[in-house]
Amino acid sequence: MALLRWLPISRRDLLRASIAIAATCSTLCGLSMAQESAQWSQFRGPNGAGAVSRCEVKLPWQPSDVKWNIALPGIGNASPVIWNQTAYLFSADKSKKSRYLQAIDIQSGKELWNKEFALTESKLHQRNSYASGTPCVDDSAIYFAYADPQKVVLTALSHEGKTLWERELGGFSSQHGFGSSPVVHQGTVVFWVSQETEQLPPGMPPGDSRIIGFDSKSGEQKWSTSRVPTKACYGTPTLYSAEGGPALLFANTTEGLFALDLATGKPLWNRQSLTQRSVSSPIVAGKLALATEGSGQGNNVLVAIDLQGEHKQVFSQKKNIPYVPTPVVKDDLLFMWSDKGIVSCLRLSDQEMLWSERVGGNVSASPIIAGDKLVGIAEDGTLTVLAASEKFENLGTVALGETTRATPAVTEKFMLVRTDTQLICIGNP
Repeated sequence: MALLRWLPISRRDLLRASIAIAATCSTLCGLSMAQESAQWSQFRGPNGAGAVSRCEVKLPWQPSDVKWNIALPGIGNASPVIWNQTAYLFSADKSKKSRYLQAIDIQSGKELWNKEFALTESKLHQRNSYASGTPCVDDSAIYFAYADPQKVVLTALSHEGKTLWERELGGFSSQHGFGSSPVVHQGTVVFWVSQETEQLPPGMPPGDSRIIGFDSKSGEQKWSTSRVPTKACYGTPTLYSAEGGPALLFANTTEGLFALDLATGKPLWNRQSLTQRSVSSPIVAGKLALATEGSGQGNNVLVAIDLQGEHKQVFSQKKNIPYVPTPVVKDDLLFMWSDKGIVSCLRLSDQEMLWSERVGGNVSASPIIAGDKLVGIAEDGTLTVLAASEKFENLGTVALGETTRATPAVTEKFMLVRTDTQLICIGNP
């Protein structure tokens, strides 16, 4: 009988291995490697990871690399999503009191259809918009949400632009306005109505915070889970594999990082590690759950929670942490692009900060990984490309020429960038 020799392995190597395995696994979001390269189905792409492993788009690009650019019917912070050579984009025009969901042919840039929805003016943060929630999409439909103080609306449209179902979910209370994005996993549309009880405009009642699961085909409610409202939080949930099956990871002020069962909405655990507003989305890196919190005055914090066992806090970081932009992971490296334009690279396995460099600009969009490159956009429209590696390397910039707060959508062959008034396609769809 052969003897097995056990080789010693450090905690750092074990953590690095688990992160690498998770990074290459696509089962959580239900996409094959081929599908991953062709779809960008929600905010920050497949399962909100903000990354594609392969990308042939020239970054930074030249004017000759632009396939097309089109004028939009309104402005907005919502990001484009991609499904089978069609892009879907949400916009709003306050002067016309209308919101628009467009379907755009990616090959030609031609508008396929445009569905209009009424807009009621309300108080917004100066960086918010009336079209800030990013749609999500699957084989059956496009799902998107909007709100004003009187009502929150979640709608499903067919790929031909016909209304399949619509749900009104009561009023919405927040000092900054609405900005939530739904997700769809395994036939369930998950929508988080996170609302405010603090610092509300005069006369606005406190909101009712809850997370709701809907049947994606019928729109029937499967479950509803109440959350304690304190501050409205805007992060999109992330799917991960818990011991009992698929689970959703969230972050908010009161419960901290917490998980719900996808099938039933049952709370699984929470770690009260946050005290401030969480605007960015939580992310999964191997066996770690990562989330950021903060405020407009700074004091931002990144926390890492063990997804297994007692879900203890593993570490935290307080220097140059983003508030609005969501961090992104490539293998063992965590990249953070702060609101003040400082980009940092943290090695997760030993929490060593490998570099932290000022790129510049105020930033609301989240960075993405396109193959071996890290891409971020400042609000003034300066798109910066860095090497997604342990060594800082600035590869160049592109001047988009106008305000940009939306996160790009990227596939293996092309990238879509949304500015205030335009949608731009770079590469070869």
